Amino acid sequence: MTVNHRRLLSKILETTRDTRLTELIESMLENRHFFVDLGGKKSRWRRLRNGLPQGSVLAPLLFNIYTNDQPKSADTRRFIYADDLGIGAQATDFKVVEDRLSNALAELTPYYEENHLRANPSKTQVCAFHLRNREAKRQLKVSWSGTSLEHCEHPVYLGVTLDRCLSFKTHTEKTKCKVSARNNIIRKLTGTTWGANPQTLKSTALALCYSAAEYACPVWERAAHAKKLDPALNASCRLITGCLKSTPTDRTSLSLNLSLFMWVESSTFASTKLTAFHSVSL
Repeated sequence: MTVNHRRLLSKILETTRDTRLTELIESMLENRHFFVDLGGKKSRWRRLRNGLPQGSVLAPLLFNIYTNDQPKSADTRRFIYADDLGIGAQATDFKVVEDRLSNALAELTPYYEENHLRANPSKTQVCAFHLRNREAKRQLKVSWSGTSLEHCEHPVYLGVTLDRCLSFKTHTEKTKCKVSARNNIIRKLTGTTWGANPQTLKSTALALCYSAAEYACPVWERAAHAKKLDPALNASCRLITGCLKSTPTDRTSLSLNLSLFMWVESSTFASTKLTAFHSVSL
């Protein structure tokens, strides 16, 4: 994401009131020199004319400062991380939600133009969250800058797959497949007469399998479908320990000193309100 550096530095100074910090960030954004060292061989010096390296930890923070003054509507909520913006509206009627979202998007258009940002309505999705099964196929009709936004049944926001009832069924199924695929990698490292030692297998499983399974788990761990992950994680434990499938899962986890997920089923509740959410792509 490219932003106007002059405007960014102005907002940083306005936010921090620190001239030295602003000058330091300015020096990081412009005319930086670098070289690549690979196998003891160094490339020639090159100049990075503007911007930060790809994947820089500073980039999301600076973009949050740059877009911190976005207009906010009283009847909508914003969820922002770097260039991932989500807008939520809640009401008991679909038409009211559609109007609120459309008005919120209309307020963003002049702001983006003023700050030299370009929105991408073709990549912006909209989704409705409700428990009205009779209107399960109902699609929101929201437009932005003359473009009708795509209605997505399973939008992905910050790596979490959402669904209409927030049951997270699709997310847990996708996560289970991801963990199972990574179990195949660990399986290649095991063998009866050869293979990696248990400590290496444990470290590999924690890095590959458990990291994927535990990602954003505070969001969906109380879902009824969360237990679908247990077989894949139990398989990870058996691969590390070499235990048979008939071995109790609590024994394998204790032998590895691993704390498996303890799912707490949430109570079912009914809601008469409708929440709509859409992710804005820049």
